[in-house]
Amino acid sequence: MLGSIAWLITLGVAAMNMRTYLVYNSNSPTVGPIYYTLLSIHGWSAMLGLVPDAALGVILYSMYKSNLSVVHVRAITTLFWIANISLALALFGGPDMGWYMYPPLAITDNAVFQAFRLYHGATMGLAYLFLALNSAAGAMAALILVVDSYLTKKKDQKINIFAAYGVAFSLVIGVTLPALTASELWYVLAIWFPSAIKVNPLLWVILFWFYGHPVVYYVPFPLFGALYYYIPIYAGRPLFSERWARLNIFLLAIGSMLIWVHHLQTFPLPTNLRAWITVSTLVLASGSGLTVLNLGLTILTGKGYNYKDPLGMTFLIALIGFIIGGVQALPLPINLINGVVHNTYFVVGHFHLVIWTLILVGFTGVFLDLLKASRPNLEYGVKSRKLMLIGILLWTVPFVGIGYTMSVAGYLGLLRRVIAYPPMFTDYMQLMSFLAEIGIPGLVLTISTAIAEYLKAGSSASRVNAFSPSPPPPSFMVFKDMRETVREIGNKPVNRGEKIGGK
Repeated sequence: MLGSIAWLITLGVAAMNMRTYLVYNSNSPTVGPIYYTLLSIHGWSAMLGLVPDAALGVILYSMYKSNLSVVHVRAITTLFWIANISLALALFGGPDMGWYMYPPLAITDNAVFQAFRLYHGATMGLAYLFLALNSAAGAMAALILVVDSYLTKKKDQKINIFAAYGVAFSLVIGVTLPALTASELWYVLAIWFPSAIKVNPLLWVILFWFYGHPVVYYVPFPLFGALYYYIPIYAGRPLFSERWARLNIFLLAIGSMLIWVHHLQTFPLPTNLRAWITVSTLVLASGSGLTVLNLGLTILTGKGYNYKDPLGMTFLIALIGFIIGGVQALPLPINLINGVVHNTYFVVGHFHLVIWTLILVGFTGVFLDLLKASRPNLEYGVKSRKLMLIGILLWTVPFVGIGYTMSVAGYLGLLRRVIAYPPMFTDYMQLMSFLAEIGIPGLVLTISTAIAEYLKAGSSASRVNAFSPSPPPPSFMVFKDMRETVREIGNKPVNRGEKIGGK
């Protein structure tokens, strides 16, 4: 979870510097490469850093909330550091082609264009090897969590809805992320052995989007599980239909891996394939709609939603944000509309609305609860709760405004990933930057307040323990089969000083 916050800071700094170049009148054409490097750093930090870290963090916490455990702790820790250090090393080279990494620009290195500002020749292949390590480590970690969930689940136990979504989409990550690893390794071989290995652009793009579409769900779908878990608590009633929620897992998991081809709408695709794009995307959208209906009925038929609690507010905003961001996506699979807005800020507005609300605010809610769970004596005070509520609203309102500003500008024709745009869009760009400056302190206020309370509770607990007698050390029998010990501990809460097995 802290790794996610680190990448959030990195991509945020890159984004605000990008906006500086987009609105500064005295810029010259020479700043173009700097802008596109910042754009690539922003995208890579988000999609290759924040997304897998946040997804696995939320999934791990969902396991904890359902009494599942991580058996392979050392492996998960090692893979975390491999993934994040490898991405940092790749970013150090100054990527200059956007997070999609489409060929041929992504492997070009000549006097006209360089895919990396610092890495050239063989070192560029090394950069893609770092990226392959990043994605491979994420895939292995996700699969390990699936295995550990199976190993630590009691036979008579039904895991809660939070963990059900978490484990299911950990499997989706483990299945789809290797496609990115394969595409990155293809680049490595093509750079190091150019005479023997060639990159087929269309096949590479197909391989990439088999990963590239499901990745946008890596965080949202585990957070769906969080919404199903937390919203009933703050609505004061059980989930309207847990059966709907559990059946929806299959629709969302399978559908997310089948509709990636809608990212190729501007390719010369056959008519029957375009028809499949429209229908399949709307079928997946129906699964999201079922989630909204289920949670909406839970709130409306509850005893009164407690939005005054910071956690209650974060999950309510996450749900509302998903609705307003998702509605804008409904026209996109329709061929006549997609061709007009496919490469515009309309699409940017859609997915950033989902990112800024469901993903970041929902993640914040899980993070706040994680702090409370890991510090039993932590109770957010009245002042802290008010500060966190103010921070959440201070973040949400301006960034929803940015999302709609982007969408309107895109509808009018503002192209994405372009630093030179018509003067008619200057006011739109200025408004986006202004609202971002207002909103950023909000999320900082919420998270920093929670961390400060966490540290304060820790220091007070340390002072109490300093004057408390130490408990006697636990006495454990040594089992020949250590796996049996792990299973015994996982299946039965062990109090300090208790002897396992009654001996």
